[in-house]
Amino acid sequence: MGVRFKSHSPPRQGGGTALRGVAVLELDYPALGEYAEKLVERSLRRISMSKMRRLHQEIVRIREIVVRGEGLEECRKLLPRLRYLLAYIYGRLGGGEKRNFQEYMETLKRTIDALLHSQDPEKLREGVEKLYMFSEAIVAYHKYYEEGGRRGR
Repeated sequence: MGVRFKSHSPPRQGGGTALRGVAVLELDYPALGEYAEKLVERSLRRISMSKMRRLHQEIVRIREIVVRGEGLEECRKLLPRLRYLLAYIYGRLGGGEKRNFQEYMETLKRTIDALLHSQDPEKLREGVEKLYMFSEAIVAYHKYYEEGGRRGR
């Protein structure tokens, strides 16, 4: 199932490897928080809080459907919408912002794909909860660094 984003790969001569994103669903909760903090600290601080909150609101909406038990099919309908929102936000970013946003985007895409392919309803619920916790950590650390976190250390 797939919306494909235009590839922005690294330089052709030498250079690093393309960002693939982290498998959020495979991380335990402490590692999830650590990854979120590092991602915000090195890349996402320069992305506006309104864009980050917009993504988080969509993830909250998906989680609420799962928590209320309204049906996993409804959840499966909203996950692709999250990909579309990612594509829209990515398209609105400037050059440097796109590079900064790319790892987060790849991480979310990888997580969404894993959730869409999950056949076990319980695993889907757990995965949506992890996605929510990750998104919550991203927004929290974004606010922390926006307010000048780590200056006093």
